[in-house]
Amino acid sequence: MTLESMMACCLSEEAKESKRINAEIDKQLRRDKRDSRRELKLLLLGTGESGKSTFIKQMRIIHGAGYTEEDKRGFIRLVYQNIFTSMQSMIKATENLKIPFKYEQNRSNAMLVKEVDIEKICGFDQPYINAIKALWADPGIQEAYDRRREYQLSDSTKYYLTDLDRISDNNYLPTQQDVLRVRIPTTGIIEYPFDLSSIIFRMVDVGGQRSERRKWIHCFENVTSIMFLVALSEY
Repeated sequence: MTLESMMACCLSEEAKESKRINAEIDKQLRRDKRDSRRELKLLLLGTGESGKSTFIKQMRIIHGAGYTEEDKRGFIRLVYQNIFTSMQSMIKATENLKIPFKYEQNRSNAMLVKEVDIEKICGFDQPYINAIKALWADPGIQEAYDRRREYQLSDSTKYYLTDLDRISDNNYLPTQQDVLRVRIPTTGIIEYPFDLSSIIFRMVDVGGQRSERRKWIHCFENVTSIMFLVALSEY
């Protein structure tokens, strides 16, 4: 075999391999294009406490796997924290808005609740249960609640405080509604995918990213839709 024929043979093999690789690339590109049509990326935007995280939780319950018993147990501490946070906010409001307590003993109850470090809450002991129940029944706290538009207060305040007997039970396990109502400040990027009619919806919440834009601006890449949420309670 001459040198020329050997070179021609090598070139022929290289051409075949190149053609095969190109075919694989084209096949992968077609596959990626097909898959991209099956996946929609939704970016959730909105002001604080507009319901972005709640919306994702609703989609998880309706179209996803929902919450297992173990998942729900992970929300117990958060529910307790929400209750204390709400009551502390209303106690502070009575001070700022010059609203007096009707019952004198609620001054000491207010001091007891105010001294609680929210981050260290891990249970719901009887002295605090009694104090919060007594405070919630006081007309002064009720007036502070009625004037909640004058300060920041969670929408779930009344929901939890009117059901303290159930929540304070030793065997308490949050319901799906409890999970939906719990307020968890978003401190990072939350992404939740769920399947609906053979289409994957990938929802992204960057609500907690108020600074360092470079860390989350990539979330806008390949976005199919943007949903801007507002809280009706603000109007």
